[in-house]
Amino acid sequence: MAIRRVAIVVLAMVASNAIAGCETQSTSPENNTGAAVEIGKPLELSSSQFAADMVTPTGIRVKTNGQYKTDASKKAVADAIDRYWGEVRACAVGVEPPGDTDVSGLIEEFPRHLAVEIANNWKVVEGPTTHRKMQAFPSIAHPGTWSTARRQEDALYIIVVPELNGLGPQMVGQLNLWLMKNANVPPTADLVKACGSVACLRFNYNNLPSQAWNECKE
Repeated sequence: MAIRRVAIVVLAMVASNAIAGCETQSTSPENNTGAAVEIGKPLELSSSQFAADMVTPTGIRVKTNGQYKTDASKKAVADAIDRYWGEVRACAVGVEPPGDTDVSGLIEEFPRHLAVEIANNWKVVEGPTTHRKMQAFPSIAHPGTWSTARRQEDALYIIVVPELNGLGPQMVGQLNLWLMKNANVPPTADLVKACGSVACLRFNYNNLPSQAWNECKE
């Protein structure tokens, strides 16, 4: 059985300054044949590994790196992260068989194990084709390009830009990994395929001059 199904959304991949929407980082070792070694159950980062300074109402731990300066902006980003989870949860519940209580329970439990960090090494970059400006940080998977979100395969950890662009698909990837590794009977639904197109959500914190924020759903 495959370790995971991963969807990588590429917004532009034309030149060295292209913008890759989301990426997946693997820290798994390799065997001497070059094939990836299967990792164990994805790890929940401990408090010593992940210094969260915020917990959303649904229990998602967040490290903001001090980038939201007011109580209003902190509440806005916490609510927005939970809105993303609400979209992902609704899709996952909708595609999973209703009688699968094992998977249903794991879906409800998932937010309390997820860690989300707001990247502080981002800048506003311009796409080489669309010329659209957006927040992005240097890509690890594709050196020389930029990403708006990245998830780690061996831990329930996502790093995302302050405007949260790309968070939804990465949540889907981590939820899929969580279910595949923890369900007594692996789920039959392909969550990445069914739920990987979660749109970006606008929240009450203006991130201009990033144009991506203006195009997010209210």
